[in-house]
Amino acid sequence: SFPTRRSSDLELEDRYSYTEYRATTADGVVIGIRAFDNDPKGERPFWVRAIENRMRDSGGYALLEKREVKNRGGLTGTELRFGHDEGDEPYLYRLVVFVTDKRVFLVEAGGTKAQMERQGEQIDWAIKNFLQR
Repeated sequence: SFPTRRSSDLELEDRYSYTEYRATTADGVVIGIRAFDNDPKGERPFWVRAIENRMRDSGGYALLEKREVKNRGGLTGTELRFGHDEGDEPYLYRLVVFVTDKRVFLVEAGGTKAQMERQGEQIDWAIKNFLQR
């Protein structure tokens, strides 16, 4: 799901390997971190747009909100909040994109709308304390 070069554009490719960490709260909210090399190099707006398109096109998610966030170390990221329904149950998915010269980091959390609302403060804490410099 990550970069390769075709023409002068970067694109996402499913074969690209990445590092992943996932945890689950007692209420069933999944929190994950993925990282991959920023090679070939892309700036944060590129990665945000590519991920937003992939979530919409491949996952059927609707973008609900996009905003800038900062971690405690001052690194700026972009948070994308998505929603979709599974049967009668609404689900929310939060994804924050942090980009450095060498790596792209994705901090993700997802679950039912009710679960995500209950765990909102803990998710905010995880984003704020991620990758301090």
